[in-house]
Amino acid sequence: MPSLLIDLVVIFGLSVLATLVCHRLRLPSAIGLLVGGVLAGPELLGLVRNVHEIELLAEIGVVLLLFVIGLEISIADLARLQRFFSVGGSVQFFGTAAVVGGLLLPTGLSGQQALYLGFVAALSSTAIVLRMLQERAELDTPHGRSVLSILIYQDIGVVPVMLMAPLLAGGAGGSGVGAVGLLLAKVALVGVFGFCAYRWLVPFVLERITRTRSSEAFLLGVFTLCVGIAVLTQSLGLSLALGAFLAGFILSESDYSHQAVAVMLPFRDVLMSLFFVSIGMLLNVRFLLAHPWQIALLTAGVVLVKPLVGAIASLQVGLPLRNAVLAGMALGQVGEFSLVATKAGVAAGLLSQEIFQTVLDVAVLSMIATPFLVGSGPGLAEWLSHTPLQRRLQGRWLQDAPPSSEAYNGHILIVGFGVTGRNLAHTARRTEVPYAVVEVNAGIVKEARAQGEPIHYGDASQPPILELVHADRARAIVVVIDDPAGARRVVELCRRFAPDAYILVRSRYLREVEPLMALGADEVIADELEVSIEVFSRVLARMLVPREDIKALIGDVRGDWRRMTRGLAKEATAVHDLRVAVPNLVTHSLRLGADSPLLGTSIATSRLRENHGVTVLAVTREGEALGNPPGELVLQQGDVLFVIAPTEWEPDQVS
Repeated sequence: MPSLLIDLVVIFGLSVLATLVCHRLRLPSAIGLLVGGVLAGPELLGLVRNVHEIELLAEIGVVLLLFVIGLEISIADLARLQRFFSVGGSVQFFGTAAVVGGLLLPTGLSGQQALYLGFVAALSSTAIVLRMLQERAELDTPHGRSVLSILIYQDIGVVPVMLMAPLLAGGAGGSGVGAVGLLLAKVALVGVFGFCAYRWLVPFVLERITRTRSSEAFLLGVFTLCVGIAVLTQSLGLSLALGAFLAGFILSESDYSHQAVAVMLPFRDVLMSLFFVSIGMLLNVRFLLAHPWQIALLTAGVVLVKPLVGAIASLQVGLPLRNAVLAGMALGQVGEFSLVATKAGVAAGLLSQEIFQTVLDVAVLSMIATPFLVGSGPGLAEWLSHTPLQRRLQGRWLQDAPPSSEAYNGHILIVGFGVTGRNLAHTARRTEVPYAVVEVNAGIVKEARAQGEPIHYGDASQPPILELVHADRARAIVVVIDDPAGARRVVELCRRFAPDAYILVRSRYLREVEPLMALGADEVIADELEVSIEVFSRVLARMLVPREDIKALIGDVRGDWRRMTRGLAKEATAVHDLRVAVPNLVTHSLRLGADSPLLGTSIATSRLRENHGVTVLAVTREGEALGNPPGELVLQQGDVLFVIAPTEWEPDQVS
């Protein structure tokens, strides 16, 4: 036991060191843990001796990982990502299995072995990929949602894959229909138990535990539920992984799921570190050196086939080429559950120990290559955008265009049809302002088209799409997509297409403001800044701070951040820049009604400047804008005046 404790100290020390090094190199910590395990393993430095005991602890980490995955997957989540999950996940999972299995058949493997290894290779690394997407702020992008859905599909699919191992092994030995019937009976029994636990057992137990208001009792209860159901499924000849996932999924639909995730995450992270280190320790360096070309060829095949099939799967759900390529590159590795499934194949007698070692070496090398695959995705997507493949996809986009696109002129171009895009389109329609929408989600496009929206499917970072919606004629372009890299490309291209258009971008983080301004955006609204303003304004209002003081603080905060980005602005001062230089001025637009005292007067005789401190910048009449209007221009009913006025001035004084 003391030696095991020393091994744990060594492993956790390596984990801390690997995490720090990976943070400096901007690599996922799992990569460092894998490499640390290789170095500490018996093949190299031999720092860890109790390899078997470490593997047992790591297996608990896998159980907790599947439990937390089950907790985080709800029926609502599956419904929201239904198309990505069902279509994209199926194409990637079964497509990869078919391609890899077909390529392995000529190597001398049996049909059962090739089929099983095809499904093993179809699994990607949930831990590494999701961590990278989170660090790159790409989890909410179109390709991020596609990757997340496919990973969820794979995490669910690993369970039937592991159940296939004894079936395929028995099929090879001719055990026949009896094994299939017994397996189905066990699965049915587990399903009945899961339903009963979901409806009665788990709510009853957790309700009584929570009445004690003891965090220790809740933690022990959740842990017992996870391990207990996992052991139950294993005792029926199924797998720990199936039971752990089932336990998490049962709990995910209860009122206690969020608290369960909170208490289990620290244990999962610690034991998952053990898991990655243990995988690294399993790497047989001698085997790798004895078969370098075989391992290199198989690894190259994986990082070629998996991104290709992953990209095709993303294209099938309607993503444009760029997002499909990024999704495919993120899925281009053999994952940690592939090793778990391969172990199940070895235990069932389907696979040999040599095959397991080969899969292990390929998995570790492909995981280490993942950051380079993800990093090369944008460059590959840019190169493919100039190939005939991109032109064929553009042809499909153009065929999907509604016939009214020729009428676009002086309109608002909305890029992205999420909550912000929908609200902008709704208000534009109510105020009879022409607009067009570009969206990359084919499902959203189909639904909005049925409701009469002037929406087009396509990637706004591609010139043919901007030509389709006449971006060069747009008066304003609003980019509201959850893809920082994509937003930068759209802004740069839109500025070239429409040098005089007003370009407004919604971004999530303040760090994205300066790059977008440098590329030509007129205004960037950062969610981080606006949410912070909303928070402090509501808190100060609750603390009875005067409204005027709160408005002044809001102006100061916005002004400070805009001053930080003005070094990137154009030499000429835009109208909206005056709010920074002269904080007590704001811009207004007002329509002159039938009762306006300004009707029949000219700008010069209206005495707006003398009486109200208002300066008229432009007048819009019958759809035509007149900038810097002459003083003798007579104002008429329906004119829209664009003015600069003091902050305390109210437009209804003259409209």
